[in-house]
Formats: sequence, C-alpha cells, structure tokens
Amino acid sequence: MEYKEKRGKLRYPLRVNVHYERIFPDGTFDIPMSVPVRDLGLAGISFFSEEKLEINCPIRVKVLVARDESIVFEGRTVRVMISERKEMHYIVGVSIEEIATADLEKLKNFLVKVDIHNVLDNIDLENVVDIHLVAGYAPIKKKIGKLVVEEGEPFDEYVLKHLLLAMLDGDRYIKFMNNKEFNFVLTTRKGRRFRVNLHIQQGCIEGAFRPISAQIDAPASLGLSISVENLLLNKSGLILVSGRTGSGKTTTLASMIEFVNNKRGGLVVCIEEPIEYVHVNKRCIIKQREVGRDTLSFSNAAKNALRQNPDILVVGEILDMETMETAITAAETGALVLTSIHAGDAAQSLDRVSSFFPGDIQKHILKRLSLILRGVISQDLIPRVDETGLVLSTEIMVVTNAVRRAIREADWKQIPLLIQVGKNVGMQTMQSSLRGLYDRGLIDLEYMTDELI
Repeated sequence: MEYKEKRGKLRYPLRVNVHYERIFPDGTFDIPMSVPVRDLGLAGISFFSEEKLEINCPIRVKVLVARDESIVFEGRTVRVMISERKEMHYIVGVSIEEIATADLEKLKNFLVKVDIHNVLDNIDLENVVDIHLVAGYAPIKKKIGKLVVEEGEPFDEYVLKHLLLAMLDGDRYIKFMNNKEFNFVLTTRKGRRFRVNLHIQQGCIEGAFRPISAQIDAPASLGLSISVENLLLNKSGLILVSGRTGSGKTTTLASMIEFVNNKRGGLVVCIEEPIEYVHVNKRCIIKQREVGRDTLSFSNAAKNALRQNPDILVVGEILDMETMETAITAAETGALVLTSIHAGDAAQSLDRVSSFFPGDIQKHILKRLSLILRGVISQDLIPRVDETGLVLSTEIMVVTNAVRRAIREADWKQIPLLIQVGKNVGMQTMQSSLRGLYDRGLIDLEYMTDELI
C-alpha cells in the first residue's frame, strides 16, 4: 500500500541494526547492507551508513520489531548528512512510501511500546515508592510493604531493551554500555519527573524509576525540627546529612536549599548526580551542575566552585578524600557547605569523614572539622502504619563545645551521650524521634528500638 506521513511525528532512537537494499530501475535489489539505526518513526527511518546514498534513491528496509518478527517497507532517501561516527561516515534519512497494512500496524504497535512517556504517564503514582520495568511482567509498582503489577501486556525482553535504551542519548548510551548501569532523571511529556536507574540483570536490561515530587517542601513539612532551620541561619560552616541509601537525603538537601532560597540572598552552587529537584531563583541565584553532564566529578566541581565565591555550596554526596577536603576548605573560607554522606548516625558520620584521610593527618583533619562543623542530621524513612507512605525519623546533633572536644579527640562513644543531654540546644536522638512518631500513631511498634519498648 502507498503510505504518507509527516516527519513531525515522534521518532525514537533505537540501538539495533536494520537491513537495507537499493532498488534498481528493473525492480531487482542490491546486496542487503546491515547498518545501525539512528531513529525510527511512522514517517520513516534514519540510519548510519558507510556509503553515501544519493537523494531520492529508492530502497527497501527491513526492521526487527520483536525478537522473531520484522517489518518491511519501501521508501526513498530524503536527506544525507555527515556523521560524527568514525566507522559510519553518513546519516541517511528515508521516508516510508509503501508498507503493507499488517506491517504498518506492527510498526505502530512497536512505537507505542517503546515510548517510555506512554508507559509512565499512564501509571497511577499514588503511594508508589518505585516502578520496576522487568521482562516478562507489566510495570511493577512498589508500594509500602507490597508489590503491585499493573494490568496490561507483559514486556517482551526485546521490546523492553529498546524502550529503556531509547531514553539515552549517544553519550549516556556509551556510559551505560561501559559501566553496565546508569543513573539520570527523566521528565515525561506530562511533566512527571523520575530518578532512573538502568542496570543489567542476567543479561537483560531493566529499569527502576523513582517518582520525584514536583513540590519542594519546607523542612518542617518533611518532619524536620526547628533545629534544622536554625542550623541554616549560619553564614558559614559545614552541615552533614547522613543516612542509608533511600533514606531521603536528597529530599532533605533540596528542602534546605529552598529554605535558604526563601529566607536570604546569596549565590548557591549545587553539585549533584543527577539533578533531581530543580530550583527556581527567588532570593538566591542557584546554579545546579550535574556530574557527568556539566562537570566531570564532584571533586573537580567543588574545587572550581570556590572560584565563584559561593555563599552556599551544596555537594550532593561526599565519596572521596579530595571532595571532603574541598568541602572543609570551603567552610573554612566562609561558605556554608551542605552535603550528604552514607552513615547511620552522627558518630558513624564523623568516623566516616575521618576515614577518608590517611592516619597520619586524621588528627589535623578532626581539629579543622571541629571548628567548622555546625551539625549532623541523620535520618531514615519509616513506613506509616496506614501504609499510605513514609515518615521521616531523625537524629540531630548540634555542635557545642563538648561535641567539638569529642571530635578533636575522635571520641565517638561520647557523641550519643552528648546528643541525649543536648535537648536544650536543639539536639534529638533517633530514639526520641521514633517515640514521637509512635505516640502520634504514625508508625508501628515493630520500628521501635528495644530501649523504647
């Protein structure tokens, strides 16, 4: 059948080879060539090629739309561009002119299936913690305490692979293939934002999608005490946010940034991987730099941020000695530094900071840390008793003279005791936070520690 479609329709990048062959005037065909696809849509296809095809050259194209199913269409070359690929010198664009009705339906069905926006924008996100896309299942929603499989057709492994890889541009695709995993943020056509983790499981490409709230809540709305807001009134120093993976550290940092944005002016430089919450300038000028896209590493970006003379420096995560050293230096030179670290409580956080450095300089580092540290917020997310979401539990350490002494002496056993007796200056133990949540009927008894029962 003859087929016409405007190029303006959506086109999807694919990571698959197609076969094409030129059609001669007598109706015979050239030797088929296998080449990588650039993108595919209802209007046509573009692919990479070693040879430069002439404009208006009639060709026949064969595309796999499932592991054991392909479609064939005839078309003409409508554009030829120079490619940046060394092994493939040209990008050839081909319009679809003739395609069988059955193949057209297969193509339409395939394009719907590899449209990630179509998948995510049709999922009810109420009380959803994560969405998992796994071969052999429809989308799986992780809620509090249970998994819910969406109604619909299970993902074919071939289709799922191309659905997930279609989200990646050239640079991200190379990083994923080299590292076998990749994290980034996706914004759908409806404006929903997800933190995405792509990974390989027994040879299959799979994805985990965590919804990101469009709203950035104030610290109090998250369940953080007034002590956190008081810490943010400091003009300089270091504030650590600690917790395990998935404990809400990124959300807390975003809330702290937004609090400052509403309360005081200044330049805020954020270094993140990836950028989850997007801030709008209010009283502050906020620069958000993404590791891997805007800068090569946390440490490089943190060093160069000092040349911008920021009032507040936000380092999404401390992973190495160099970044920790830069954060301490920035706090010493007059910036307020906010950052996160993987640790269970304040004592573990301080020990982790110390462990970044060789033993012969740890004493010197701890002396510097004792002078610039303002507080440590350690947190966890606990399922609500009504299974409608998660609630934040926190330990808050405010640095006092006694805490400074303990830091200088690396006396981590003293930290829990100092927090316990520091309620009058805004400190809070994790036990008292959990007790408060339990007394308010927000969490179940099973999440209480032995000391509280």
